[in-house]
Amino acid sequence: MTRAYESDGILVNSEEFNGMENKSAINIITEKLQEIKLGYATINYKLRDWGISRQRYWGCPIPVLYCKNKSCGDNGVVPVPYEDLPVFLPKDVEFTGKGNPLKTSDSFLNTTCPVCGGEAKRETDTMDTFIDSSWYFFAFCDPPSIEADLPYNSDLVNYWGNVDQYIGGVEHAILHLIYARFFTKVTRDLKLHSHDEPFQRLLTQGMINKAHPFCPKCNIFLMKAELKDMTCKRCGNKDLIEKSVKMSKSYGNTVNPGEIIDSYGADAARFFILFGASPESGLEWSEEGVDYAYRFIKKTFLLLTNPLANVRENTTIRDTLIKYYMNKTIKEFTENMQKLAIRNAVNNLIQFTSELGKYKYEGPNKEIFNECLENLVLLLHPIAPHMTEEAWKTLGKKGYVSLATWPSYIKGLLTEESDYKWKLMNNILEDINNIKLVMRNEELKVISLIIADQWKVKFYKALMSFIEETKDQGEIIQKLMQDNNLKKYSKQISRITSRILKNIGKYPKCVLTSKDEYHFFVEIKPIIEKKYRCTVNISYESESKEQKATQSLPGKPAIIIS
Repeated sequence: MTRAYESDGILVNSEEFNGMENKSAINIITEKLQEIKLGYATINYKLRDWGISRQRYWGCPIPVLYCKNKSCGDNGVVPVPYEDLPVFLPKDVEFTGKGNPLKTSDSFLNTTCPVCGGEAKRETDTMDTFIDSSWYFFAFCDPPSIEADLPYNSDLVNYWGNVDQYIGGVEHAILHLIYARFFTKVTRDLKLHSHDEPFQRLLTQGMINKAHPFCPKCNIFLMKAELKDMTCKRCGNKDLIEKSVKMSKSYGNTVNPGEIIDSYGADAARFFILFGASPESGLEWSEEGVDYAYRFIKKTFLLLTNPLANVRENTTIRDTLIKYYMNKTIKEFTENMQKLAIRNAVNNLIQFTSELGKYKYEGPNKEIFNECLENLVLLLHPIAPHMTEEAWKTLGKKGYVSLATWPSYIKGLLTEESDYKWKLMNNILEDINNIKLVMRNEELKVISLIIADQWKVKFYKALMSFIEETKDQGEIIQKLMQDNNLKKYSKQISRITSRILKNIGKYPKCVLTSKDEYHFFVEIKPIIEKKYRCTVNISYESESKEQKATQSLPGKPAIIIS
């Protein structure tokens, strides 16, 4: 070996460390150096001197004077006296596009030395704008005053600070946040406040992207000036492809908000942006997406304002279901908005609006339907404020929806059991739909739902408990067979256990008793019959003569369609 090898590799000529991979050897060598007291581990931070001066007008003036008398200050460099602070930027400057504008202001540039009274000149560099833009949030707690000795009142900043939620573009993600932390920690050390960090939560917004011509030959997105009649001016290539890139004036792929508002309305534009992607993700702009938002807003407005054709005063299981959906939507929408998971929140509204539309079509209970309408308007207002104010007035409500009380949900309607029951109903409807697809155009006459017997519920609960401890089928069966009441079902238990272990995530942990499951399906029987326009029969497994009855499981009744 003639010289040191600088890349990764295997150590040689390194005595006891020979043959080791260099990266993994670092810690071992460090430990050895510590052991023989020749070194120790440390962390080197890449800190450098910070150049904050800029040759431009906008920025905090640097409070330094240069006296002709070199005996003043530090070789003629004299700080502006405290009582003369702050230094203000002059207004009699000329912006010529060349040089530093501050040098064009004689009133600013020429001054008097505070030490000797002789001629002096001001520093014309200004501080980078992050000096005043990186701790602006303190001013929201206590607006700054020139007369005050301190930049803000500590009690007020401690009361309001620190910032609960910071939202900024990706361009802020590095420098601005570093500067903000720097100033927060400096002012903390100066005992101006007590908190250690500027922000509790951070959200970095994604960019809005749009398809734009890309030249494969030049390997670039074409600027506005480089494109003519879908031809690259650089190389003459006409075979351009459309690729997604962030919206930019230089690319010429921006969208005029005014045109979108004129065509679709402000609410549709808001809805699309909030629904199109999570705030932290990139949003792909599409006319189809805006059109969907417009159609949803229009459809929802009609749902909210068109009069009811037929209503009823009595209550049914269908009313219980829509009240469940309403309370679930209020809970999930509120939680998602608080987490800034806005796309998920909008999804909650889309699903509830769909369910409410079905409920209205079927002939709703008037009181419950009106309650749903009111809550839908309240929830939708942050997304589509203009339409919801109109709907609020049409519904006969007083005042503005923006000033109304935020809706609350009833916890008692959102128990683990109620969640399970309605999920169970949706699963059954999905299973029936899948069977219908296989049957193609055959008309449904009778749907038979066969509920698993109670011994299966007992076995199922025990199985789920054992699965928490082990996934070994033999070990699980051995534990199950210790229950004498289950031994006679050993063949079925072995078969069902094998089936469940192959896809554990598909099966619920919470199940009803056989009796409760039976009664629940009796309750929702009218919903199923109305949906499929056929007769629905419900029976226990032990009462059924169908061979398929043995396939029933807790939460997964056997389904026979004829």
